[in-house]
Amino acid sequence: MCPERVRAPLGAAFVSTPAAGGGPVIEIIDGGMAGADEAQIIRFSDDQCRATAWSGPDPSLPAARDATGWVSASGTGLGGPDGIPTTRVSLVRGGGTTSRSGVDLPIAWSDSAAISVSSGPRGIIVSSRHYPFAWSAAADGGDRTAAGSIPAGNETYYASDPWVGTGVFALDSGFVQVLADLASDRRHLVIYDSSGAFTRRRVIDVPFGILDTSPYRRQLLAVRRTDRVEILTYEWTWQPPRARD
Repeated sequence: MCPERVRAPLGAAFVSTPAAGGGPVIEIIDGGMAGADEAQIIRFSDDQCRATAWSGPDPSLPAARDATGWVSASGTGLGGPDGIPTTRVSLVRGGGTTSRSGVDLPIAWSDSAAISVSSGPRGIIVSSRHYPFAWSAAADGGDRTAAGSIPAGNETYYASDPWVGTGVFALDSGFVQVLADLASDRRHLVIYDSSGAFTRRRVIDVPFGILDTSPYRRQLLAVRRTDRVEILTYEWTWQPPRARD
């Protein structure tokens, strides 16, 4: 069975949706066991799966899959037009031929070297793993189209270990960010609207992280760590605001 072949998932993504009645097609970057095996891409749908050698950059780099393939964040450096300092994230697309592009981010990020990447509705989303968990959605690896961060006033709670941001993902009407407490199973799901404005936060006690989303199907792909590593799909629904008493 396909899930039994996945031993060290480094990333996963929805690839496409088959005809009505079928499940989604999913790709997983599997790093093998303790470096003993070459990294692979495992592609599966329902009970069918196929494994091929990973042809991209170092598979341990933050990576996300957009409509044309896997993109890795190869590093950060200083850049910016007209002498304005910015942090530039280098994006590398692998598979066959390798191409590079960049995304410029605010210099004020607390630790620009610690980042996560994910796939957004128009391109790649880059997010900081540290407070204020700032993030930027890019259009085709270029101009920012939406950006957000945790509201001011949360520094005392979030700025010290063990909280980390594990990525920002597109929803059908906005974005969701997962903040993980590394000392427990507690996770904070932070919801932003389509412009990047903070709207609300929900607390769950599940060892859970989002890997990818399919906004139009309202599905998300997640990893859950208990006594083993599981990759699961969830569906979300929106509840109307509670009526005031």
